[in-house]
Amino acid sequence: MDITSFIYFAFVGISLYIYWRVPHKVQWLVLLADSLIFYFVTAKPYTFIYILVSVFTVWGAALYFKKTDSKRKKRLALVLVLVLNVGLLAVLKYTNMFIGTFNYWIKKNVADVHWIAPLAISYYTLQVISYLIDCYEGVFEPEKNPLKLLLFVTYFPQMVSGPICTYSQTGTQLFEEHRFDYDRVLSGMRRALWGLLKKVIVADHIAIIVSAMFDNTDLFSGPWVLISACIFMIQLFFDFSGCMDIIIGISKCFGIILPENFNVPFLSKSVQEFWERWHITLGAWLRNYVMYHILWTKAFKKASKNLKNKWGKAAQKIPTYVAMFVVWTLMGIWHGSSWKYMIGEGWFFWIVIVSGQVFKPAFIKIKHKLRIQDENIIWNAFQIARTFILVSIGNIAFRADSLAKTFYMYKRAFIWNGIGNQLSALRNCMPDFGGSKTFLVVCLIICLQIVCDLRQYAGKNNQELVTKRSIAIRWTLYYLAIFLVFFFSLQTGSEFVYFQF
Repeated sequence: MDITSFIYFAFVGISLYIYWRVPHKVQWLVLLADSLIFYFVTAKPYTFIYILVSVFTVWGAALYFKKTDSKRKKRLALVLVLVLNVGLLAVLKYTNMFIGTFNYWIKKNVADVHWIAPLAISYYTLQVISYLIDCYEGVFEPEKNPLKLLLFVTYFPQMVSGPICTYSQTGTQLFEEHRFDYDRVLSGMRRALWGLLKKVIVADHIAIIVSAMFDNTDLFSGPWVLISACIFMIQLFFDFSGCMDIIIGISKCFGIILPENFNVPFLSKSVQEFWERWHITLGAWLRNYVMYHILWTKAFKKASKNLKNKWGKAAQKIPTYVAMFVVWTLMGIWHGSSWKYMIGEGWFFWIVIVSGQVFKPAFIKIKHKLRIQDENIIWNAFQIARTFILVSIGNIAFRADSLAKTFYMYKRAFIWNGIGNQLSALRNCMPDFGGSKTFLVVCLIICLQIVCDLRQYAGKNNQELVTKRSIAIRWTLYYLAIFLVFFFSLQTGSEFVYFQF
């Protein structure tokens, strides 16, 4: 069930009507029924068994933590359930990656397997793991009703692309009373409509250009490689953030507030800051449930102390860099079952961020010698542009067909064949974009997004851009937006980039 389709919004409308009409005590059961219907319509029904295994093993382990006083037994139960759930994810999603690596190094020809992973396994696995660890650490009381935990894991608006939530963020909201509220519902639908505009008009049309350039890499070289990477980065933002707008908006109609996944990422002044503003819930999960737990271990604390005593304060950060390497390795693995993700989405960014931290004192000295002030507009613009380019370079691996194609594009970046000829090649290999009117509408929405981002960065409320207008202007804008979504959805259509996870 495509979340940009009429069927999906009809499903949401019917669900909302029933949800508001039933007694408070059974509202969560309506959500659970909706989530199960959505799953069985959207995914292969038999894959639901994997979700049941994850939910019930975690549910049982969490209750066991409360029942026993033995730390050793608690730790054993934690490890066993973690291994089971991570093992399911690894086997279902990464077996072919392991087989391919084995074949490459051992020169064998082991056949790939064709297992089908359940919908959103990369998302719900992180959620059940966070729930398990939080219960183990006593953050909250474990849920006694397994069906309520099942709803937390399968809540249908976020099932397709996140955001990745902890039980502390959404667990209680799912079971509270939520009645019809006109302003809240209108606000949620307004945000979902904006997400549709970003996806259907901007992302899907930019995808035409991106596909033309990434599918014909022999035709493009020099600065065109960087241009293609930057254009893809824009597509990815409008695709993923548009998806989040739809999901968060729909969820708001139900009265459930999901955490934000983006916070003006393209105004970041460093790659580290970018990843604090992009896919926020994934980064927060990796920090809270991986990096901090590694750094808190006795071994890492002892290593940090010994390195400081032996080689000084700077060496004290080495364990942190090691923990960051683990985090960025997991970041790469999470994004896909291919080495291109490991290198492009993981190790590349680890190298850039660690290099920035290691050489930060030298950069500060250079900046002082050049008398560059932090408030300097040109300096800030340079930092923002530099960050955007570095992130775009790393994400070539995300879009390229393979690791070999990724390195081939990096190689082509150092070859110059003439800008004019390549522009002609782009026109020849690109399907019909939709004409000048389509181009103007795409540019208009991009400009509106820039305005919204600048306002958000300044701490202003973007809702006021619409809510402060007269009722006639507001509803004219709503109907115009709906018309544009219907009109352009007939021209293009592609799955959300992050649906593959």
